[in-house]
Amino acid sequence: MTEITRVMTQKAKERFQGLIIENILIKQGSSREGLKVCDPLEFDYILPFRIECLELLRSNIYNEHGDFIPGLFKQRVLNSSRIPGWIEEQELLEHDRSGSFLNTKNLQRKIFSSLWDKSIDEHHKKRLLGRIYENDDYTIHRSVDPPTLKITIAVKKSFGLRGLRDSFIVNEALVVKEDTIYIEVDLVPAMILASDTVPDPYTVHTFHQNIDGYPKGWFRRVKQFLFPSSAQDTTTLDARMMPCERYGIMKWVNKKNPAISVDDKDMLWRESTCGYEKHILDVARRNQSQKYVMTACRLLKGALRKFPPDSKEQLGSVLKSYHLKNITLYCFLFLTIPSKNNQLSSVREALGYFVEYLKMSVNEGCLPHFFYGNPHISLMLPYSPFEQENTRYNFFAGKDQETLRQARYSLSRLLETLDGLYDKRWMLDQEKIMLFKDLLH
Repeated sequence: MTEITRVMTQKAKERFQGLIIENILIKQGSSREGLKVCDPLEFDYILPFRIECLELLRSNIYNEHGDFIPGLFKQRVLNSSRIPGWIEEQELLEHDRSGSFLNTKNLQRKIFSSLWDKSIDEHHKKRLLGRIYENDDYTIHRSVDPPTLKITIAVKKSFGLRGLRDSFIVNEALVVKEDTIYIEVDLVPAMILASDTVPDPYTVHTFHQNIDGYPKGWFRRVKQFLFPSSAQDTTTLDARMMPCERYGIMKWVNKKNPAISVDDKDMLWRESTCGYEKHILDVARRNQSQKYVMTACRLLKGALRKFPPDSKEQLGSVLKSYHLKNITLYCFLFLTIPSKNNQLSSVREALGYFVEYLKMSVNEGCLPHFFYGNPHISLMLPYSPFEQENTRYNFFAGKDQETLRQARYSLSRLLETLDGLYDKRWMLDQEKIMLFKDLLH
């Protein structure tokens, strides 16, 4: 992957003036964050990029009722009369009465997919010339599922990739019965929007655990591409700081979505909060109560594998891995902060709260996004840009009532299989349950 992205970076410089692809892959997702269950050969990466030749301004997105949709936006091009020819040639601009906007559908399909395909072609040519490895027997398939380039690498067990083949010999725990092994990689091109700074979790021991332990002025914007900032740099030198990037990912609508205007569907971007999620989960690894919550999340993820999205059971179509991660963050917030006064005794207790939060969300048809419209977020991330996000986003807003009804039934059956593994509601702190329930109305 690193060799292919290196070639993508070089070809972008040659073909598309002003498009800068960082020669780095940033690992993200459950395999990076400690929430992985099964599927050890599935990986998620971000490929950061910038378009230096464009002056961009964020433009809000509204649903069919005129309501603001947090996290989604368009990018208005302010210098559309002074842009390189390739942008017009590849149909990357959409024009209307309010201005010119980047077309994310064409940016992903005509630019990034093309760069990937040409890089793969060059990779295969080197293989044929024997300039990479001998005896490799694998194929690479690419598809597009916004915001992702979905990469499937099919490896022959006996003559496959060197490192993978060696792992079959030295790692007895990895048992692969099939002749062909499939490695799934989700590659997400992501435009750098801004780079915030947060305390290094390995130098600030009380971060997220006790608000009094935060270094003064911990939040600082060091780079800015789209968003104005009123945050002042008052960071002291008593704690090592580290960057925390925010990205815009291409989320053009490829399925029918009644909430999005037809005029906007090919221009959508979604703000990615993965940098903050990674940071919070890195901190959690140093807190025993939060590690209990992470284990509870993995247990439920494993149980949900019995309800895949393509099954007749609607629970799999309603609940996704990212939804469980959001509940994990709420559990951190309401159950473990500040850590001096809030501690969990076991995975059993953590799973009890997790199950209650999950049941309430499915029963109410409402799971609020952790970073948007969360009135308690300052307890975990004081002075962060998310304090200014007042509009809530409900992950289940697009689900019809019949789907939710069937999901509730499936959830009750799922929890029967976990009976005895978690504390029941009467054993838990009702105030901590109500903190989450109050967000659902």
